[in-house]
Amino acid sequence: MSEVREPGFDRIVALVLRTGAFSCFFVMLAGLITGLFVHGRIPLGIERAGVLLMLATPVVRVIVACFLFFREKDMKYGWISLGVLVILMLGSMFGIGEH
Repeated sequence: MSEVREPGFDRIVALVLRTGAFSCFFVMLAGLITGLFVHGRIPLGIERAGVLLMLATPVVRVIVACFLFFREKDMKYGWISLGVLVILMLGSMFGIGEH
C-alpha cells in the first residue's frame, strides 16, 4: 500500500505544514507590532506563543500522518509514525538531548 498513495494524503500533510508556518508567522508578527505600541510582558507572551506554534507544527504533522497511514491501512508506516511521535513526546517531556 505504501507505493501507491492517494494525492490527498500529500495535500493534507502539506496543508498542515503550510497552515502552521503561516499562523506562526502572523502570531510572531502580531507580537512584534504589539511590542511597538505596548511595553511589558504582553508582546513577549505573544511572541512566545508564535515560537510554541512553530515547535508544535512538526508534531501535528506527525499526528496527522500517523492518522492517515492507519486510515489507509498502511500499518508499517503508521507504526513508524507512532514511534516518531512517542520519541518526540519523550524528548519534549524529559529534555532528551539537553545539556
